[in-house]
Amino acid sequence: MTDRGVIEGQGVLDLTHMSKEDLAGISGLAKIGAVIVPASLAGAYAAIPAEDIGGTVYVPDGAKVRVHAGTLVVGGDGLGASDETLVLVGAMVITSPVTGEVPQRINVVGSLIAPRGSEAALGPVLGDITGAVTYYRYVEGQQVKVQSGQVRLSGAALANTAGEPSDILVASGQVIITGEVGEIGYSQLFLSGQVIAPEAAQALLEPRLDVQGQVVWYRSGDPRLFMDDVELGADYFRLLDHKITLLVFGDLILSAGVTAEQLMEKVADVVLFGDAVGPAEAVPALQVLATSEFGRIRTADGSHG
Repeated sequence: MTDRGVIEGQGVLDLTHMSKEDLAGISGLAKIGAVIVPASLAGAYAAIPAEDIGGTVYVPDGAKVRVHAGTLVVGGDGLGASDETLVLVGAMVITSPVTGEVPQRINVVGSLIAPRGSEAALGPVLGDITGAVTYYRYVEGQQVKVQSGQVRLSGAALANTAGEPSDILVASGQVIITGEVGEIGYSQLFLSGQVIAPEAAQALLEPRLDVQGQVVWYRSGDPRLFMDDVELGADYFRLLDHKITLLVFGDLILSAGVTAEQLMEKVADVVLFGDAVGPAEAVPALQVLATSEFGRIRTADGSHG
């Protein structure tokens, strides 16, 4: 959408200050994480053409709205004033049982993680939820460790040697687990977004894993991570002396000269979060090796092999 009057590319769009006439002046909405709309304007909002909207939260007219985007870590002794409506876009992690004052309404676009025993306090005030509400086993003195963004976790990090076995780990965004995974030093792992972990550790991780999003298990012990578009040539594969996993958060381009034999010999699997383009003779091998693909695989001339 590029027309005049289009609102796009915002994390949170708050429409609570607008009138019906104001909304009539908006010709489109695009690529917005969450939109907050007064209940009385639901019809006018629905008439606006929209695409790529993460979630819509309807709030009572005149409500005192507090918006938080990102990851919010709070204790359970006070989540907000009773006359507020809390709109959370991201994740809320409550680190102790809810015993204090709570907002009159909590709307979540993302995830809410709270200790068991908080259900009675939270249940009546939970409003629109686009995502998940999860309750974990609470132990006095446990630590809740939170990471977000592009998170890389090694086997040593998962061992949590400086913590206690009752601790929990919360990570969101692009979560990539690398290296050999041995003993896991957390009682639970709450991971959201794009989660990529070694297939060899699947049996160890799954009993403690609570995932919201995409989960990919890769095959090799040597994942090669590319966070943007990348072009790889025949020499790249020739110089490898063992099999690798290709993790590409962008487009993968295989140069002319890359052969199917090279790919099958040097690549265990491919995880694509974009498109892949390669020589016609290499594309079938790439299709075989792509255990997870969230784009298209095609030859350099535009066909699909």
